[in-house]
Amino acid sequence: MRRRALAALVLAVFSVPAGAAGEKPQADWARLLDGSRDEVVRAEFVPSAEQPVGEVRLVRRADSVVMQTVLYTKFLKRVVAEIRKKEEAAWPRDRHGHADARKYVDAIQSAQAGIQERFRRREDRGDRTQRMLIEFILSGQASIVAIAEPTLAEEGGRVRVVSRRQIAVLPLSRAYVRGNVYEIAWDALKLDRKESWNLLEPMLPPESPAEGKSSEKEGG
Repeated sequence: MRRRALAALVLAVFSVPAGAAGEKPQADWARLLDGSRDEVVRAEFVPSAEQPVGEVRLVRRADSVVMQTVLYTKFLKRVVAEIRKKEEAAWPRDRHGHADARKYVDAIQSAQAGIQERFRRREDRGDRTQRMLIEFILSGQASIVAIAEPTLAEEGGRVRVVSRRQIAVLPLSRAYVRGNVYEIAWDALKLDRKESWNLLEPMLPPESPAEGKSSEKEGG
C-alpha cells in the first residue's frame, strides 16, 4: 500500500497542470535540465572528501543558476533522511517556503523509494551504489527542483553526469528555490554569509517583487 502511495506521489508531481502559478510548461523543462554545457563554479564533496556520499556543485547553465547535488552511496535512504532533517530545521512553519520544503522532502523520499525498488531488481549484483541527482534551478522565468536517477562516469576523482532518468520536476516558489541555494551554499559548500553573498548575488537572477523580503536574509 505504501509503495502505491509513493508511486502516486511521483505521478502527481509530474501531473501539475501547465499554466499554474509560478510554473513553466513541461516543454520548457528540457532546456532547464540540459546540463551538456554546464560550467561548474564551485564544488565540494559531501560530507567530506575523505568519506564522500556525493558532490554538491554550483553551476551556470545558460541563463540559469543550478545548485546540483549528485549522490552516490550504498546508504541513500539514510542520506535522504539527513536531507529531510536539514530541510525541517531550515524551513520551520513560520518561514515563507515551508510548504515548498514539505513538497520537496516528500518528492525525494518518494524518489528514493523508487530507486531502491529498481535497485532490488538490478542485474548487476556487484554494484551496491544507489544514485540520485537533485537540482535547484533558478532562471529569470523559472524556479524548479528536478530529481533524477543519473548514470555517472568518474573523471579525475570526480563524477560526471552522463545521462539521467528523470523522476520528478517540481515548480516551486522563487523564495524557496533561491533560499535553498543559499542554505546549501552555507552547509555543503562551506561558505559563510559574506562569501555566499559575494559569490551568488552576481549570478542569481533578481528576486521577483512579489516574493517580498529577500530569501537569503530570511535564512540568516
